[in-house]
Amino acid sequence: MSNSTNRDVIKRFVTEAWNENKLGVLDEILDPTYYDYSSEPRNREGLERLLAIVNEAFPDHKTIIEEIIVEGDTVAVCETFCGTHSGPFRGIPASGKKFEVGRYRFFKVVNGKIVSHRGLLDLPALLRQIGADK
Repeated sequence: MSNSTNRDVIKRFVTEAWNENKLGVLDEILDPTYYDYSSEPRNREGLERLLAIVNEAFPDHKTIIEEIIVEGDTVAVCETFCGTHSGPFRGIPASGKKFEVGRYRFFKVVNGKIVSHRGLLDLPALLRQIGADK
C-alpha cells in the first residue's frame, strides 16, 4: 500500500472512530488480527472499552492530528488530545475542567488495515489538568 493510503487509514481511525465514535468504521479499517499494545484486552474489544471510558469521562473530547509520518507500513502520529472532564475517570469524579495534552501513536498498516497500535498519552499532565493532584 502507498504512504498516502496508509495515512488515509489512520486519518479515518482518528476522525471517524476516535473523534466521532463511529465504531462501524473499525470493521473496514481494522485487521481481524488487530493487536493493541495500549488497551486491555489487547484487541478490538480492548480498544472499544477504552473508547467507552473516554467517551464517558470526556464526552466532548477531540484528537487533533499535528503530524503524521509514514514509512512503509509504519505510521507515526503526533496528536493533541483535548476536552472537558465531565464524567468519572480513574476514580476521579467529574471536575468540569478542560484539558489539553500530547499523545504519540504508532500504527502498523498492512493491505489497508490496521494490524497494531501503540500509544503514549501524557497521563500525568492530564491528571494534573483535571485536578487529580490535589
